[in-house]
Amino acid sequence: MKRMALWLVCGAALWLPPLAVDAAQSRTVRTESGSISGELLEDDSSICVFKGIPYAAPPVGALRWKPPQTVEPWKGVRECNQFGNKCLQKGRKRPGPFSEDCLFLNVWAPARQPAEKLPVMVWIHGGGLTQGSAHEGGYMGDEIAKRDVILVSINYRLGAFGFLSHPALTAESEHGSSGNYGILDQIHALKWVRDNIAAFGGDPENVTIFGESAGGTSVYLLVASPLANGLFHKAILQSAWIDPKIFRDLKKPSYYGPSAEEVGVTEVSKLLDETGGEAGNTLEQLRAIPAEQVLEKLKPRLPVVREGWLLPDFPSVIYAAGKHNRVPTIAGTNRDEGTMFTPAKVHESVEEHREAIGRRFPEQVGEVLELYGVDDESSIRDSVVQEITDVWFVRPTREYLRAMQAGESPAWMYHFTRNSRSWPWLKAAHAAEIPYVFNTLNETKIDDVDRAIASAMIRYWTQFARSGDPNAEGMVAWPAYDQKNDQHLEIGDELKPDQGLRAEACDLMDRVIDFQRQAKPETTK
Repeated sequence: MKRMALWLVCGAALWLPPLAVDAAQSRTVRTESGSISGELLEDDSSICVFKGIPYAAPPVGALRWKPPQTVEPWKGVRECNQFGNKCLQKGRKRPGPFSEDCLFLNVWAPARQPAEKLPVMVWIHGGGLTQGSAHEGGYMGDEIAKRDVILVSINYRLGAFGFLSHPALTAESEHGSSGNYGILDQIHALKWVRDNIAAFGGDPENVTIFGESAGGTSVYLLVASPLANGLFHKAILQSAWIDPKIFRDLKKPSYYGPSAEEVGVTEVSKLLDETGGEAGNTLEQLRAIPAEQVLEKLKPRLPVVREGWLLPDFPSVIYAAGKHNRVPTIAGTNRDEGTMFTPAKVHESVEEHREAIGRRFPEQVGEVLELYGVDDESSIRDSVVQEITDVWFVRPTREYLRAMQAGESPAWMYHFTRNSRSWPWLKAAHAAEIPYVFNTLNETKIDDVDRAIASAMIRYWTQFARSGDPNAEGMVAWPAYDQKNDQHLEIGDELKPDQGLRAEACDLMDRVIDFQRQAKPETTK
């Protein structure tokens, strides 16, 4: 959406009395680091957008692979009228610029200080913890802000820059930890929101975090982490990607593979070998290597780490023990999550399909084949799509919701079933719900049903942010989650309550995943 070419000093000083305003001038926003300006929406001059606000020091040089640090204050008014750099990532098909210096956030807020503090929603983007940014086209906060909710979107370090563990990094840490830097960035951004959002008219005591895919994974981790306690008050997980294989212990191997440090040693050895590094000053050498070379040589997907600080234990254990942060929550999945991750031709034959299942679930292959086995080649892809949907998304979402309910946190489940209008061959695909949540649908490809769904979803989401309950007058009643019936709201061609989503598959995969979590490393396949 186009913006007016009118730069305004927007916001209210944290320590100064409110300034007078007139039709041609707005207010000054003074953050703890300095004053900033933004731009008005062209179609609604009551909303001001602040782009590319630095929330932490650039994580470069000596700060590479360290927890985020406080940003250097500036003098004068910083023009925040352009989005900041996207974090370095492989497969950079989207427009840039990309840089290791990428810890920026964006704020959609009233152009004038509101009479009452507004609820705040903080968006965490997806992309497998290896790709994406806070300002992809579908993430614009215009429509959310028009509903008297302040929208914040954040960048965080990705890939090897955000998730490398290594014994040398662990040794230099005062917490005896390494890895998870991207999640620490998110926590630092939430601290920025706590300390600064009141200047934009937001309520630091009413913050909702929400994200999709790896953004949903991030919300899952933040709800589990004691470091994030008190920084948010509600949580929404959209298609959270929680494949158990992405989690590793810092030092110990598991059923899913070697420790995070061992993975890091292997990766770093390759990098140092190719750049002529020598033993003894590993970190100094690593931090001196150009960022593009690190990006090229290190694999992007590295584990989320149980390192004893951000994550005192594996998230599943934290949730099972009721040691997570107790907040109201919404969590849900899309009917056809797996279509995006499944090629047109998966296996050449039924036998090859059976063998693949045997490798993935060797101890329970018989039971799993009863659920995902096929009799003919034409059914193979659909079976793989369903397996991915169940294992990566539906089962862990149910596990999360049950833990939240057991902890007496109000919870609601949804299931999105509207076929994508932009990618109809993918059906109700992974990420298909995002443009409905933000109401950023392509008007050339939608009909009145899509408009109605978008209107409902943005209202449910913002009502939840406002009150902790998505239900509002005139809306289809959304039943609270109950483990006994697994109630959910189906969001599709119509809105309707339902229950028992993929119950048989979830029950089986609960048993399978429990076995894998408890298995000794030598059973790894």
